[in-house]
Amino acid sequence: MSEDAALVHRLYTDIEWALSQGLPQTDLVGMLERLAREAAPGSVHYVYAKRQLAELIVQHQPFRAARLAQDVLSVQQDDRAYSVVGLAHMMLGNYRLSEAAYRKALAMVPHCPWYAHNLGHLLDAALERSQDALRYLLLAVNALPHEPEIRSSYAHALLRAGRPEEARRQLMIAVDDDAAKAARILERWQA
Repeated sequence: MSEDAALVHRLYTDIEWALSQGLPQTDLVGMLERLAREAAPGSVHYVYAKRQLAELIVQHQPFRAARLAQDVLSVQQDDRAYSVVGLAHMMLGNYRLSEAAYRKALAMVPHCPWYAHNLGHLLDAALERSQDALRYLLLAVNALPHEPEIRSSYAHALLRAGRPEEARRQLMIAVDDDAAKAARILERWQA
């Protein structure tokens, strides 16, 4: 193994260890940036570093995360990279680009409940296409029936699609049958 290959392998194993130990994001960012610099462009380690870094920073640095994910996509089709692009563009207010990215991620992994949820929520809440959102949100609810965030998004889309009674039933499940809480949420959504 060459010295460069040994360094890249050591960096990779250090990152895997750090992830398994739950080290803070601040530690991981520097490690991933170094691996991305040291790995050969287009290599497995390069893709790994760029994808992991994009996923790690997307909440705080969406523009940079989208660029990192695009670096991955320039090498290979990757559902996780498309998902980062989707989330980053949603956060930046580029809803059409977000929709396109989530559709690509979902096309690669058709039964991923999180991709379906994110696309459905985007269609409902940002693009005001609640009727279109229902099929994706239902897919997500069926895959993860006990996930309150997904069920709440489904309830929201049902309400906006003109199905208030179904929305109330779904929301009641999401809030563990807390009628008062469900009533407050529905009132806020209808305001």
